[in-house]
Amino acid sequence: MVRVYLDIDIGDAAKYASNTDQFNRGESYYQSVRSQYGWTASTVDALDDEQKQLLIESYNADKTWSSKGPCTATKPDPLRAGRIVCELYDSDVPKTVENFRCLVTGEKGLGKASKKPLHYQGVRFHRIVKGFCCQGGDVVKGDGSGGDSIYNGKFNDEKAGLQKKHDGPGVLAMANSGKNTNSSQFYFTLAAAPQCDGKHVVFGKVVEGLDILKRIDEEAASADGTPKVDVVIGACGVL
Repeated sequence: MVRVYLDIDIGDAAKYASNTDQFNRGESYYQSVRSQYGWTASTVDALDDEQKQLLIESYNADKTWSSKGPCTATKPDPLRAGRIVCELYDSDVPKTVENFRCLVTGEKGLGKASKKPLHYQGVRFHRIVKGFCCQGGDVVKGDGSGGDSIYNGKFNDEKAGLQKKHDGPGVLAMANSGKNTNSSQFYFTLAAAPQCDGKHVVFGKVVEGLDILKRIDEEAASADGTPKVDVVIGACGVL
């Protein structure tokens, strides 16, 4: 049985990058002045609150440093939420699994029609419905209006996958716009979803990382599916 992983990032990537730049400036400034203050902490985030405040005031008063931009002495929380590991039903739905596996590795390069990378890395989950599903995989447009496959576009449903049930959280299935319209978009169930049975090809399940799906449901899901925060596949591959 094929096993793949998706490393999930949750949060505003642009804000994280900005906060990281500010922290790096704070760290660099701290290393340049720590001996003057007699501070022994090896890194700026190891300072106590009073020392951090003093450092920031000193930074802001230094025109050479402050001209580089604002600084902070607090390290930003990482975006990486954790890893989701899935088992894929390659013996039951080989065509669907091979498409997903190749999109996880990126080994097929660019799509013939879309000219976009056939790779899930960096792709966001564009639709996250509270208590229902977390949908992503649009490697073309990123918003749910596109998609591609290793078969040069849409491909047919595999009957064995249509017979499998959406019987709890962590079911992995293909998103579609009707019969035989599979491409790169997929979803994880966040709870049992019997309304999807027989309509979508189920091709795997989550075996590690259900806690990550729970966090996505709690932090990013909404009633209409618009994500409250960004949820992105930061890295992915085959185990």
